[in-house]
Amino acid sequence: MHLDQALQANAEAICSHIKTVLQHGRTTGIEAVFAGAFHEQLDSKRIDWKPELPLHVVGVEQRYHNRTHGRVDCLIAGSATALEYKAVRMPRVQSSPKFDLGQILADYMRLRSGSGLDYAYLVIFFYGPIVSDCSSPGSLYRRFHNQMFVDQELARQTNQLSADEEEAIVDLRWAKAWGEPQPPKFAAAALHGDIGVVCVSALDKW
Repeated sequence: MHLDQALQANAEAICSHIKTVLQHGRTTGIEAVFAGAFHEQLDSKRIDWKPELPLHVVGVEQRYHNRTHGRVDCLIAGSATALEYKAVRMPRVQSSPKFDLGQILADYMRLRSGSGLDYAYLVIFFYGPIVSDCSSPGSLYRRFHNQMFVDQELARQTNQLSADEEEAIVDLRWAKAWGEPQPPKFAAAALHGDIGVVCVSALDKW
C-alpha cells in the first residue's frame, strides 16, 4: 500500500528524473529517486525507518560474492521489517543475464538469513518500454517473473549460478515461467503509467 501510494504521489517527478538521466546515457540516481519517494511516504505516515544500516545491526549475513561488509537499504524497526531496493529496466539491456538477477538473488539470500526479522522484502522498482506496455499490476509481475526466468536459464546454461543461487531461484519460483493473472501470495505489484514496483517477501510471512 505504501509503495503504491508513493508511486502515485511522485510519478511525475520520478519519470522526469528518469527521462533526464537517460538522455545523458546514464542511470544515475534512478534507484535513489524511487526510494526517496517511498521514504517520504513513510515519513508522512509517521513510520519510524532507518536507512543504510550495517548488516550486523540488522542481523543478516553478507551474500555478495567477495564482499565482507555491506548495508541493508531500510529497516522499519517497529515491525522488525527489512527492505532491499533494486531499480530494474525492462527489458534488460546489459549483456550479462546476472546483471539484475545476481543482485536480486544476493539481496534475497541476505534478507532470508535475518533470524531476528519479522518481515523482509525485496522492493524492485521498474521502468522501461515493457513497463509502459503492462496493462495491470498482475501483468507487471508476470513480465518481471518471466524476465527472471529467462535470465536464470541463460545463467544456468553458462554455469554462472552457485548452489545457493539455484536454491533461491526455486524458492522464488523463477525456475518456471509465470502465466497467472495475479502474483503469487508472497508478492504484490503496483503500476502507474511508465513506472511500477514489485514487492517480494523473503521470509515465510507477508
